[in-house]
Amino acid sequence: MTQAEDVTGPYDVIVRAQADTVDELGHMVVAKVQQVDGITRTLTCPVVHL
Repeated sequence: MTQAEDVTGPYDVIVRAQADTVDELGHMVVAKVQQVDGITRTLTCPVVHL
């Protein structure tokens, strides 16, 4: 994880993370983010550079 910000709207926090692969990102979310007390679900939206 590189950054976390409290936000308004339908989400409570937006976390920026960097990983070499989408699989690595998924493992990071499961191993670190989803283990935090109070987090009941996550939504991952990878940045795509076109």
